[in-house]
Amino acid sequence: MGSKDQKKISLNLGIVGGGRACVYFLDLLETASLPYLNIKIIGVCDINPDAKGVVMAHKLGIPTFENFYDFFKNEKLDAVLELTNNKSLPELIAMRPDNLGILEHNLGRLLRTLFETNQNLIQTKEQAILDKGYYEILFQQTNLGVVVLDLDFNIVDANEVYLKACKKNQKEVFGKKCYQVIKGFYAPCPSELPNFECPLMKTLDTGKPSHIIHETALPGPRRKYFSISAYPIKGLENKVTHIIELWQDITSEITEKWENKVKRIHSDMKKIIQEDRLVALGKLVASSVHEINNPIQGLLTFSYIIKDMAKKEQLDKKEIEQLREFNCHMTRELERCGNIVSGLLAFSRESVLEFVNTDINEVLQTVISLTRHKLELSDIHLKTAICPDPLIVYGDKNQLQQCFLNLIFNAIDAMPRGGEMSINSGIHIDPKKVWIEIIDNGSGISNQCLEHIFDPFFTTKEEGGTGLGLSIVYGIIKDHKGEVCVNKTSTRGTSFLISLPGIISNG
Repeated sequence: MGSKDQKKISLNLGIVGGGRACVYFLDLLETASLPYLNIKIIGVCDINPDAKGVVMAHKLGIPTFENFYDFFKNEKLDAVLELTNNKSLPELIAMRPDNLGILEHNLGRLLRTLFETNQNLIQTKEQAILDKGYYEILFQQTNLGVVVLDLDFNIVDANEVYLKACKKNQKEVFGKKCYQVIKGFYAPCPSELPNFECPLMKTLDTGKPSHIIHETALPGPRRKYFSISAYPIKGLENKVTHIIELWQDITSEITEKWENKVKRIHSDMKKIIQEDRLVALGKLVASSVHEINNPIQGLLTFSYIIKDMAKKEQLDKKEIEQLREFNCHMTRELERCGNIVSGLLAFSRESVLEFVNTDINEVLQTVISLTRHKLELSDIHLKTAICPDPLIVYGDKNQLQQCFLNLIFNAIDAMPRGGEMSINSGIHIDPKKVWIEIIDNGSGISNQCLEHIFDPFFTTKEEGGTGLGLSIVYGIIKDHKGEVCVNKTSTRGTSFLISLPGIISNG
């Protein structure tokens, strides 16, 4: 039978002594009670009518008395509580009715202690209920996943956020091992994944809170990231009895940071490509100065001859024929100079990426036109075998142009004493791909360097090498969904092969 069904025993008490102890008991009985005892004060006796306890009894409507004779007339008295520190006890015992019990001062102190203990128990119970209420509010209303674990990795409690993250219900989680619920393992995570950190084990080892970032694979290519903080829960002997873990989903934060990092990388890559373009432009300008200087000297010579001819009042037929011939030569040389300058300006200009259908052969012809004079100055003979049919790819013309220029300059550097270079293009065995091959007969690439040639800043040049040329080639080709590789290399030369997705003409 529960405590609510227990009947309380009634006890009618009279108090002898109206001092501070009387005030304390009157106040205590007003605000507190014992679980199985109903105590009621039905009278207070003191020879001093102005005593604090007597005054308080008057206010509470409790009868007061100045002598024992009138006090004992109340037949409802079950016992008398003596609070005069035994000063009135002999007289009280002598005058009391036979059926009336006397609770002396020491017993009164015991009763007082009993009241205080009961009151403390009530307060402790109320505090426990309050703490439980706080726990429930914090546990369920937080946006963090919360899980309570015992020292054997068993899940004791978990809130809805944690269950939702696990995609499981209470029955599937409570009493189960955490590593079984999260990872499907049959042993703690570090046993299955040697590099994995367990927050529970870290907290048990140190006795202090711990923190890890946990990665969880989802169906498909997606992944989730959680920030997990573990805190020890200690018992009465200050020993850890449980671990509470707080799970926070930080996937969006990590994704945002990663996307920003990728944007910064792309931005930096654009700057590097533009800087590399300027380096290539410098090489082209250096060789173009000689290429432009020759026709200018010719033009200057023709202009002096024409000036002398213009002094004559009349030209004969032969002179008129020479004038026409000089004019053709001058026009041709000026167009040549104009084409060189236009090519340099077009190459140096920074433009927005524009992926469109582009004929690889046209890009190669432009690059060959830009580098022909550089090759001649380097004593390199150029052979070409360009596919007669258009090779259409979806790409950015400027980037592809820079890609081929870098490979040509790389080949020129491999032949410091001159040599032979071949630029070829065609349709792959797979008709959906086109290929471009640039071959030199230089000294080749060593096996030690071969695996690093596309790494940024890797260079074998003692001076002037940035190590970015081939890494930029690799990046551009990857952006165009293609592949670039060293097709073959030896002490007799190197062949770079590029393949790109082609667009098949319907014609």
